[in-house]
Parts: sequence; C-alpha cells; structure tokens
Amino acid sequence: MSSNRAIRSSRLSFRRQARDSRPVRWILLIALLLLLLGLLCGASAILLWRSQEMMAPVLAAGRQETHGGLYGPASDVGTYAYKLERYRLMRPEILVIGSRRLSTLPGEAFAVTSYNAAGAADSLIELTSFIRDAVALHPPKSILIGLDYWWFHPDAPQALPPAAAEAQSFAAHLTDPLLWLLTGQVSPGHWLGGLLPAGDKGGGIGALAMLNGQGWDAYGRYDGPAADNDEPAGLREVRVAPSPAALKAFTDLLADLNGKSIEVVLMVPPMAASLRASLARDSENRLVPLWRDAIRATGQRVFDFDDAGVLGSSDCEFVDDVTGGEVTYLRALDAIAEFGGTILSQSVDRDLVTSLIGSNTGHKRLVELLPGDATPEALYRDSDCDKGL
Repeated sequence: MSSNRAIRSSRLSFRRQARDSRPVRWILLIALLLLLLGLLCGASAILLWRSQEMMAPVLAAGRQETHGGLYGPASDVGTYAYKLERYRLMRPEILVIGSRRLSTLPGEAFAVTSYNAAGAADSLIELTSFIRDAVALHPPKSILIGLDYWWFHPDAPQALPPAAAEAQSFAAHLTDPLLWLLTGQVSPGHWLGGLLPAGDKGGGIGALAMLNGQGWDAYGRYDGPAADNDEPAGLREVRVAPSPAALKAFTDLLADLNGKSIEVVLMVPPMAASLRASLARDSENRLVPLWRDAIRATGQRVFDFDDAGVLGSSDCEFVDDVTGGEVTYLRALDAIAEFGGTILSQSVDRDLVTSLIGSNTGHKRLVELLPGDATPEALYRDSDCDKGL
C-alpha cells in the first residue's frame, strides 16, 4: 500500500537544527562582548571618579593646599598651570625652576619657604614664560634656574605649545584607564586594587597618585618613580652652535629680573657619568662648550654640576642618566650653601642637609621621605647599587 507521506532523512533534520543554532551562538557571543565592554567601562568610570583624574590643575593645586597629599595625574598636560597656582598660593621666598630633571630636589632642604616648579618648563620659552608669570604674581627673593643645553639648540621649540584643549566630557575619557594599563603607567595589581574600597594607595589627586602613590608633593618635588624616563629630545644633537636668538631671549630675562632686584642663581644640573662619557666621545660637540661660555658670560652666579663627581655623587644616586636623585640635589644645595654669598645659600638648612646626606649616601631617594609601605628597593637605582657595588 502506497503512502503520500514524504520520507525525511534524520541526518538532514539534524544538520538543519545545527545550522539554526548558529544565530543563537552569535547572539550569545555579542551579548558576552557587550557585557565585558560594559564591565570595563564601568571599571573605567569608577577609576576616573575615584582618582579625580579629571580635576582641573588649578583646582587640584588649591585642594592640595588644604588637604595635602600628592598630585599625580596620568597626563602632564596641566603641569604648568598646576605649578603656577601652587606658587601663587605658597608665595615663597625661593623659587626653583627647570625641567623634570630637577623634580627630585626636596623643598625640605630650605629653612625658608620655597617652591620647586620643576616640570613646568620643557623648553626655554616655557621657562621664561613661567618665570615672568610667577614674578608678576609674587616676586621671590631668589630664583634658582636649572638650565638644559638642548633648550638652546637652533631647532629647539621657540614657541609655547598649543594651549590645553577644553575639558572633554566624562564619557570621552572612559578609555583612559585602559590606556594606563596597556602602556604600563599602572600595574594590573594596582589597577584592579583601585576598584576596591581600600584601594586608595596614595590618597591624592590623579590616577598615579591614587593607584601608584606617586606625584607632586606640596613643595613641588616628584614623590615616587619618575613618570617619564625617556631621554629628552635633542640631548645628543650637539654638533651645532647655540641659537643666538635663544641666548638673547635668556639674557633679556636675566636683565628684567636684575632690574627687579631679584637674585638669580644659575645651575647646570648633574648628569650621570656614563652619559657624560658618551657625549664626551663626540669630537664635534660644539653646542655644550659654546653654551657654557655664553652662560658664564651673562655675569650671573653659575654652579656647574654637570659632573656629579665634584659633588661626591655616584651614578647610584641618580634616578636615570639625566635626572639626579634626592641625595644628589641635596649635595648640590650643600655646595651652593658652602660657597656662600647669596640669599639662596643662606636659605639652605645645612644642618638638616648634612644629616640627610650622611644617612642616605648611595641612595637615589631619602629614606626619611619614603612612604611607610615602600619596599627597600625604592632607595636604590638598580640591584648593583643595592649591593653597594
């Protein structure tokens, strides 16, 4: 007896069911990705909010004045504005100004009010601009200027960088915490720890302050690992003569300050012996010797500490090849004080400085300024220095 029913293969039916399940798997995968994205965005929002990373630099300077702590944003775009506002609030007798090479100079070394504006100037134009702005707010008694020879290179920036863009919306910064993690600014452990109620490591303002415990202290010193260890642009481009325009701009600044009866002391910051030896091997180095001659010709008091050996400082006391550590700069201030004859030299607390140098020889940091949870390795530049070699 014949049948009109179609006979269907069970194998075909099985394959059709398998094909029909693919959209479901894609939906689940997309849902999972959206969930992960949502969790990451949520975590980023928590970190941005808890770290106060988006606080305006001027507001951060005022908050530090009343609440203390460190100011350590992941971005240094607002350093100039932050440092200028801190200077305005402190109205110090002594102003220290230079690039980040001076960021480890501790304000505690002075017996009078002082502020270290290191990091506010990455070029000669920024240096002169900051000093003029600062003096207009409050004329200090003395200014210690740390000079970098590459600022006087003919191709060095001769204009202020573009003004910082207006603050973006909170949503526009949601990817920033992921970048901190991917670029190594923040370790995975600190990043995850920052999401916990007890994860406020630094108690300050900004991602690096909260998560890593590093940033600018109230005196202007950078507390903690250096935020940027890259070699300065132009450091090794020395086969040219200094820019006449740059030298004139600098001498004009000095004339203005002298006319206001503000003492100016110039300093060539110390450099690690290994880097100095590398630069000395370049027989066509014209920039550095000619620049030195020009700086001395200004008639200002100049302390040339390029060779840290004259201070009794070893490479172990450096943060990196171009940045002396806290002990190195205490040695520099002690040498300035010993020479005497200036308001600056009379303002150094030599008893304190001598004591700190004696208890920290061979360290890049002062044990007295380390946070309580710092590891012993924080005192040393590398393992060889740790072993006292």
